[in-house]
Amino acid sequence: MASDMILYWGAGSGPCWRAMICLEEKGLSDYTSKLISFDNKEHKSDEVLKINPRGQAPAFKHGNVIVNESLAICLYLENTFKAQGTKLLPDDPAQQGLVLQRAVESQNIREKAAFGVLSYFFRTKPEDRTEAMLEEKKKTCHEELQVWEGYLAKLGDGSHIAGKNFTLADVCAFPFIATLVRMGFNMSRYPHLAKYYDLVPAFKHGNVIVNESLAICLYLENTFKSQGTKLLPDDPAQQALVLQRAVESQNIRDKASYGFFWRFFVLTKPEAMFEEKKKACFEELQIWEGYLAKLGDGSYIAGKDFTLADACAFPYIAIIVRLGFNMSRYPHLAKYYDLVKDRPSVKASWPPLWKDTPNKDFLKVI
Repeated sequence: MASDMILYWGAGSGPCWRAMICLEEKGLSDYTSKLISFDNKEHKSDEVLKINPRGQAPAFKHGNVIVNESLAICLYLENTFKAQGTKLLPDDPAQQGLVLQRAVESQNIREKAAFGVLSYFFRTKPEDRTEAMLEEKKKTCHEELQVWEGYLAKLGDGSHIAGKNFTLADVCAFPFIATLVRMGFNMSRYPHLAKYYDLVPAFKHGNVIVNESLAICLYLENTFKSQGTKLLPDDPAQQALVLQRAVESQNIRDKASYGFFWRFFVLTKPEAMFEEKKKACFEELQIWEGYLAKLGDGSYIAGKDFTLADACAFPYIAIIVRLGFNMSRYPHLAKYYDLVKDRPSVKASWPPLWKDTPNKDFLKVI
């Protein structure tokens, strides 16, 4: 069905994600996917420029039809494949108007909330940044999110962006909200937005929808228990340890990787907070260093076998390595990282952008 479709996309791009969600929702998952590297300027390559003269992604081609700009791609797919997959644009004119308004309006989340603060940090030299401008960016971010919090509060719990059904408005808005969550934004001030984020399925198997990474891992282990790697031991005591480490791994995320990096570097930079974050990071990593030291060289997080605990913990350890953290203080964690990074499952799921770009040095300061 979609064999004559090609999409050029970049990892981490909200507009590209929009197009990809739409392709999946319309049942067109067999399209040709071309991942490009922004860092390597592949969006300016002749191959992409033939489709999109602006040299931007997403760039989309279906047979002889070329469509660029994420919203235009989504509308093209909905109108061309109206009778299949999820109906993303209602027939009722008033409801359709609301969906289209929210779809276009979602660009404000990108410009004022998701990338407003981040762009200022990443694109402004440290010596040129001012506290006043940062406060202005934060204020704009919160004001924009409050608008969307109000929309969802008015619709009630369990609603999507423009009503009870998943529509084009969600395709356009969700990637930018997910970017905020990914960057460690504290959603507690926006309870309806937080519930909305959890509402949009992260994983679907037939008619089964599962959200939250640990729940997805447990579902896969229980559903496909007899095949592949056994991720949850039968022995009750060992199983309890694996589950404890799996849940406990969230502390690496909160205290050592995202907790330190995003909340410190992006949102605030007082010296006292810097020292507090460093202390929390070191203390957390020392706990895991102790676990591995007790188990001995060649061990995984919960014993001699790779388990659910490793699936949960390794990504966060890999992130701090990626961001330039010096692992020399934690030799057992460093050996563990080297042990796991070459597993076939880890290599197959390695973030595409990481493969073509060098590690960062954001955390070398600690």
